[in-house]
Amino acid sequence: MPYAVLVRRAVPLLVAGILVAGLAGPAVADDSKLAKEDVPLQPTAVLRGKNKLCCGYPLVEELGWALRFYWLALEEDFQHPATSPRRGRGKDVPANTWVELYTQDGLFFGRVPERFAWSLRMEGSGLMMDGRVVNYKGPCKYGYGTCFEQLDVNEHPFGRGAGRRPLVPFKSVAVDPSVIPIGEPLYIPELDGLQLPDGSIHDGCVRADDTGGGIKKRKMDFFVVTHANFRFMLDQLLNVTWITPHIEAPRCEYMRDPTSW
Repeated sequence: MPYAVLVRRAVPLLVAGILVAGLAGPAVADDSKLAKEDVPLQPTAVLRGKNKLCCGYPLVEELGWALRFYWLALEEDFQHPATSPRRGRGKDVPANTWVELYTQDGLFFGRVPERFAWSLRMEGSGLMMDGRVVNYKGPCKYGYGTCFEQLDVNEHPFGRGAGRRPLVPFKSVAVDPSVIPIGEPLYIPELDGLQLPDGSIHDGCVRADDTGGGIKKRKMDFFVVTHANFRFMLDQLLNVTWITPHIEAPRCEYMRDPTSW
């Protein structure tokens, strides 16, 4: 067969082969012009499957759990009525009244601003000006009508949660024990990677260490130690206060504590 005829027959086949190969390969966008025009190109996403060693099982749909905060009531924060922290019904407490605190045995505990006493009852734990760590003990017939107890600062430097459980800054949460067992580690993806006031980064792991009268069903209180830390954390969360708690997260098993409450 003449050479020219072979060439005429081969060229269409070659073109067809190139088209087929092009259709079989992955589609690639022509970004050459975009790059020349200084248009930023998005990096290719890396597809990843679920990491079974990570996050456990969500208790609710995404952002279906209310996140609130609590902290130690600090007596020093209430020495100046104009700047003392107030929330809820606490704003209605008179600014310049003082009350006496007692233990349930009737022992005098101290004379403090009423706003501090109200906050102490609200938060459950607090720090006195003289360094004593105190905890809510319940209603009583003495003084302010609410009694408190002094804690051992070596065992409970930041207050006490359910039973004898010590509160741990940025790790303890208060829950409804009918929904989440006390001592259960939880993974909170909304906290994972969040910067804390000391500059460290939260790993998303917390533990159910506490309860509260106002904590029912899908609500969780996050212990942040101070009111100033609360303001910092709220900024970090961009005021988003709904979360998606996960249970049985392997990455948080290091927080499991069999301590009885």
